[in-house]
Amino acid sequence: MAIWPACAWGLVGAVLVEMRGLWIALQPFQAPKWPWRDGRGRPQVAGYGIAVACRFGMAAGLNAVYAAADQIAGPLGAVTMGIAAPLLIQQLAAQNGPSAPDPPRSRSANRPQHASAGEQS
Repeated sequence: MAIWPACAWGLVGAVLVEMRGLWIALQPFQAPKWPWRDGRGRPQVAGYGIAVACRFGMAAGLNAVYAAADQIAGPLGAVTMGIAAPLLIQQLAAQNGPSAPDPPRSRSANRPQHASAGEQS
C-alpha cells in the first residue's frame, strides 16, 4: 500500500477511537463528562485538542513507516494500525528504554587465560 493512503486510513482509525471516547463521555443517560476540566470544572478544549492532534500524528506517522516498509497490505491493516498506534508506540518505547547498567566485572575475568603446562611447546 502506498504511504499517503495508508496515512489516511490510519487517521480514520484514530478518528474512530476519538469518536468512541466522546460518545462514552457524552452519554445521555449520565451527566456529560468532558475529558479535561480545569480546577474550576470548566472544559478545557485546548488540552483535548492537543491530545487529539498527538493521536492523529502517531497514527499517521506509524502508518507511514509501516507502509514504507511494505508491512501494510490494505485498508483494514492501516485502520487497525491507526487505532493501535499509541499503545504500540508505548510498548516499543518501554521495550527499548534505558536498561540497567552492566554489573562490574571481577578482576579475575580480566586476566588473560594461559595454556596449561601440558599444552606448552
